[in-house]
Amino acid sequence: MSANAPQGPTESELRAAAETGDPQAGVEYARFLMAGPAKDVDGAMPWLEPAALAGDAFAARTLAIMMRDRGEYERAERWYRAAADHDGGCAFGLATLLEKSGDLAGAAEWYDRGAALGSLECETNGAVLLAGQHRKDEAVARLEEAERKGDHVAGDALSQMHGLFADIQECDDLLDQAEQDEDDLDWALDSVRDLRDRAKDFRRYPWYLDDALSVYDKAAEVAQDDAPLVWKALLLVKLDRWNDAQSALEKAAERFPESGFAPYVHGLMQREHGDLDKAENWLRRAVDLGQPEAMWNLAVLCLNQRRLDEAERWYTAYGERADDENDKDYEAGLERVEEYRRQPDNLLDEADEARLPDLRTAAETGDLSAAAELARLLRHKRALPEAVKWFRVAAEDLDPQTKLELGELLYDVCGADAEQVIEWFLPAAEVAHERAGAAPVADPADVDLIEQVGRFYLDAADQFKAEKWLRRAARLGHGKAAWWAGSRSDEYGDRQEAERMWALAAQGGVAWCGWLAGRSMVRRGAYAEAEPLLRIAWDGREEQEPLHEAAYWLGLSLRGQERLDEASDWLRTAVEVHPSVRRGYSGFMATSLFDPRSDLAELLCDLELDDEATALADALLQQHPKHRVAHRVAARIAARRGDPEAARAHLEHVVDAPSELREGVTAEELKRLFNAVHPR
Repeated sequence: MSANAPQGPTESELRAAAETGDPQAGVEYARFLMAGPAKDVDGAMPWLEPAALAGDAFAARTLAIMMRDRGEYERAERWYRAAADHDGGCAFGLATLLEKSGDLAGAAEWYDRGAALGSLECETNGAVLLAGQHRKDEAVARLEEAERKGDHVAGDALSQMHGLFADIQECDDLLDQAEQDEDDLDWALDSVRDLRDRAKDFRRYPWYLDDALSVYDKAAEVAQDDAPLVWKALLLVKLDRWNDAQSALEKAAERFPESGFAPYVHGLMQREHGDLDKAENWLRRAVDLGQPEAMWNLAVLCLNQRRLDEAERWYTAYGERADDENDKDYEAGLERVEEYRRQPDNLLDEADEARLPDLRTAAETGDLSAAAELARLLRHKRALPEAVKWFRVAAEDLDPQTKLELGELLYDVCGADAEQVIEWFLPAAEVAHERAGAAPVADPADVDLIEQVGRFYLDAADQFKAEKWLRRAARLGHGKAAWWAGSRSDEYGDRQEAERMWALAAQGGVAWCGWLAGRSMVRRGAYAEAEPLLRIAWDGREEQEPLHEAAYWLGLSLRGQERLDEASDWLRTAVEVHPSVRRGYSGFMATSLFDPRSDLAELLCDLELDDEATALADALLQQHPKHRVAHRVAARIAARRGDPEAARAHLEHVVDAPSELREGVTAEELKRLFNAVHPR
């Protein structure tokens, strides 16, 4: 770049202009703060707000993205709305936010409004939303129009749509070939089976589902096997068509009465759904048809209901037929049977036992409170089929606690997937969040519930909603949630939020996150803030090992606080444990890793512990003859010892080193060293 090239305004000039109150000057200063690797999100926010409130699209959109990435969706929505009526980008962001939150009507409105403002993204996403509502012709026409206007995402959506149809047609053709040549059957069945993993595509383009279901039926006929009908049922479950899935499995059992596969899967699905009586009936049928895995599941079903004699019989039968001689899980099951025999945990006291008939009568007449109380007693008694029945009745009420108890029973005992029980956990989690926000100290049970909902959404592959709930739990001090949130913010490049989350994680029990937060603080010069977090990382928590790498950063933290003697002790420790630190790195990461000997040598030189500093500098130079820090330390010590020739020799290595190796050597330091070796 030419020396005469115009330079942009300095930070102080940009800040001075922003402080005049001009919103656009504030935006320019915010742009400066957001530029580069430092990315001062916290600092930029207040300068963007006046412009966003005045309708500036860039400011509003930037604030919305910041809030969205931090899981604060209500605030993100507010900023998108600040400019959505005149900016297609904000309209798109708002519509996407609403769609992911489940407000499809609101999303459709803003996709349409954004498209009217010229947003191709809105035009495409709005078309895809229409497709999911079975409005095929309208959706395809809009996608084709968006593709003509140059939106590659619209083209991708059309290709995906056509590809799904082509895959279904290919499955059908392969089955035709298999009818002619049995050698092609395995290939055909593999292709058909893979369709069950396309639930997301069938949600997006639902008009192809009937064709796929017909392919499953055809595959069952060609193969004379119930497996394709089981795959069909699994796809229907993913698409929330529970009754159709049951019907598919029942037809499979009827069509192939000698196979135990469909009855086995049907039993598992009924168990997860909470219908334990049906589950037991189907599992027994599977056992009769030679499915040994069904024995194991029957054993667990009986054990959960404390039907111990039956559980023992099924565990024993499974053990006798287990294919793997090393499979000893059934022995653990038998041990649990004996444990419950010795110490029953499902006995009601006489008073509660006597209440059951009256509670049943009241529940049967529609008393939801009685139904809930009856369900709780039956759950304790481990009369689980009836407990589930009455919890479902009681959950018709709006009481979040009853819904939660049903969800816990389905998830913890019946084995339901997270995706199936979220609806029962959500109302109680919302109440817990409100309660925790109003309390001086949040109840740990509330925080755990909030975190659990976040994990459920992760299990259901819904990162958007998981972000909301896990960040809520993180801000309330849940260690593992804060660890997750910090890592996500780090991925977004929001280092300030990452640091905050990691600090919360360390304080919440994830000790090694203290190193992540403390290291970040040391790098930005917040030495005193870093110290307690790095001590958490070094000390560890309960079963967690001390994090050896924390010693180095703790030494830097103390040095930054001018506590040099303490810093030298920790840097000595860092040198001692560095071999174990290096074992955690490989390749380029290992070769570029910090070497605590450098920092310790400089600090010892500052403390005038020259013999120890010299030994470290010599060791570094023996390994790396051009080591800048080692030469600098050696030059200072030589100058202090009155040996200007040796000092000059070391200093020449510092001065002559490539520019990237001289980084960090200040002009003042060079001047001081030159003066030491060139006395006046």
